[in-house]
Amino acid sequence: MWLVFSSESMLGIPRVPLVRKPFKQRLFVLNLLQRHWYSLATLKRLTKNTLILYQQSGHFDEHLASFYSLAFGEPYVYKDTYLVYYDRFSKILYLSLFELNVCEDKLQCIETTAKLFDPEEIVITSPEKLQTDIGDFHCVNINFDRDYQIYLPKFNETLEGNAYKQLRYRVHNAIKRGYYLEIGRKMAPAHYHLVACHETAKKCDLWDSQLYLGIRDYLKHFASPLLFNVFSNAMLIGFDVVDFLNDTMTIPLGFYLNYPSLTDFILFKEIVYAKEKGYTWLDLGWACNSGVELFKKKWMAEPRFEIWAQEYVKNGVKDRIVLEGK
Repeated sequence: MWLVFSSESMLGIPRVPLVRKPFKQRLFVLNLLQRHWYSLATLKRLTKNTLILYQQSGHFDEHLASFYSLAFGEPYVYKDTYLVYYDRFSKILYLSLFELNVCEDKLQCIETTAKLFDPEEIVITSPEKLQTDIGDFHCVNINFDRDYQIYLPKFNETLEGNAYKQLRYRVHNAIKRGYYLEIGRKMAPAHYHLVACHETAKKCDLWDSQLYLGIRDYLKHFASPLLFNVFSNAMLIGFDVVDFLNDTMTIPLGFYLNYPSLTDFILFKEIVYAKEKGYTWLDLGWACNSGVELFKKKWMAEPRFEIWAQEYVKNGVKDRIVLEGK
């Protein structure tokens, strides 16, 4: 008799026949079953509906599970608090260790998911710096950044007063130049042109490019994201991708041509929109560099989250990649 256990639809583990003999095979299957049931208790596969529910508990763009699931792989949640993505074709595991609910053991999350998926690479974002070596994985790249947000109840969208003098000038300059905003959901060839210009001008990380490629499906498959498009003389000169969390409107991506006061104009329009809709925070994303950080500070954004981004490679994989590249 064959007792067939199927976890293929849930966690990607192949069907395994349980037989009476030999003993080693029974022991292997029992261990596999035990690992499966433990993973069910700690790791939950997210459907489209549950994914959106968890996203609504988020605080900034790291919690945009809908978007990241399209770019980084199948979405899971670890103990109802850490978002996990795994792409079985690249064998890359992505972990966001920013709590949706109560704080859980971050190292245990890494070790559990690494054992379950057996990746060759792990990309982790965390509010704290993690150790260099975790099990069979070694950290080969590390970056620190801050996520900036505007506290909307304190922001005067009329731009009146001395504190808003420079912002008022930039917004009025954009209006004089004839810029105007249209909110939509459809990607046109002009949008792809701006994305291509951005990628040409900047050295993008792998995960940045993955996000760019996912924008179209993001708008197609989910109802909440919007495009804030800015035009000049009927030509698209910039756009932001916008989505919404619990009390936060977030801007995960933006693409602009080099037009004066363009970014000031689009950000001002987003502030007005977010306040009208009753949001408390406007998430502007990571500082990225000193120039972008200064721009966000000028718009009275404050660093709300510290972010450590670390890339881990499995021991032996890095050496193999180096040899293949020669």
